[in-house]
Amino acid sequence: MKSELLKRYPGNPILTHEDLPYNVNAIYNPGAVKFGDKYVLVPRVEDGKRDNYLHVAMSDDGIHFKVNPEPIEIPGPEEELIWEKHKYDPRVTHLEGAYYITYCAQTMTETTRMGMCRTTDFKTFERMPFITSPWSRNCALFPEKIGGRYARFERPMSGKDAITFLSYSPDLIHWGDWKPLNLQSETWMREKWGIGPTPIKTDKGWLQIIHGVWFACNVVYRLGAVMLDLEDPCKVIGQCPEFILTPREYYERVGEVPNVVFSNGAILEPCGELKVYYGAADTCIGLATCDVDDLIQACLDGIKPPEIISY
Repeated sequence: MKSELLKRYPGNPILTHEDLPYNVNAIYNPGAVKFGDKYVLVPRVEDGKRDNYLHVAMSDDGIHFKVNPEPIEIPGPEEELIWEKHKYDPRVTHLEGAYYITYCAQTMTETTRMGMCRTTDFKTFERMPFITSPWSRNCALFPEKIGGRYARFERPMSGKDAITFLSYSPDLIHWGDWKPLNLQSETWMREKWGIGPTPIKTDKGWLQIIHGVWFACNVVYRLGAVMLDLEDPCKVIGQCPEFILTPREYYERVGEVPNVVFSNGAILEPCGELKVYYGAADTCIGLATCDVDDLIQACLDGIKPPEIISY
C-alpha cells in the first residue's frame, strides 16, 4: 500500500467535549449502527468527575451528530448496578429486529466485565444478564446466528498472552464452546491486539476491524483488518499485514491518552463505502472511510496466518 487505506474526513474531529452542554472531559470510542434512515453513535462520555457513561448521538448524514445530553439509563437491581460505576467502549449490533449494546461494566476498583442491554428505539433500554465473568472486554455480537447459534468475540482484559475468543450461545445468556482467533503477529500489533467494531458480513467473508498495540518508548494504538470464514469465523482467510490507520493528526496524538486511534463502531453503506468511527487520543471522535472492496482485497492479498491451534 502506498498509504493507509482509511482516509480521514477533512472536518475531523466530528464530536468533541464542546458538543455536550455540561462539563465533559472527553467523548470517544463510539459504537455505530444504522437505525432506519438515521445514523446512531453510542459514544463513551467522561464527565467532569471522569465518571463514564453511554449516550446516544443521531445524524441524518453520518457526519453531523447531535448528542443526547442525558446518558443511557439501564435499570436493574442494586447488586448489578454496583458493577457499573463506569460504562464504556460499547459495540452495537442489529440482531433479529433489535439493537444489542455490549459494553464494559466497571466497578470503582476497576474490575471489569461485559454488560449488555437491548433496545428497539434508542429511547428505552432493557438490561440483560452479564455475559462474561470479570476481567473480560472487547466483546461484540455477530449480527446473525452462525450454525443456528448466536456468536460473539471477547478477550481477557490485557497482557501479551490475551487471546480473542469466539464463543456461542443458544439464548444470548449462556455461552460456551470457546475457540481462539489466531492472527499473524505483526510488529505494529506485537504488544497486544483485540477486535474493533461488530463483524461486518460481506459475500467474501466476515470483515473484522481490529486494533493493535505497539510499545517501545511509548504505547501506540493503530487499526488493522482481517477476513474470516462465513461459516467458521475462527478461520482466518486473509489478513492485511499493515495497519490501515495510525495516529498522525494533532487530535490523534495529543489528548487524554496520546497516540491512539481506536474503533468499536463502523457502518457499511449500500454503495460500498465503509464509515469507521474512532476515538482519537481518548478525547474526541473522528471519522475515516474507504471502499470496502479495497479493504477486503488488502486482507485477501496479505499474509495468511497459520492453522488454528486447538486448546
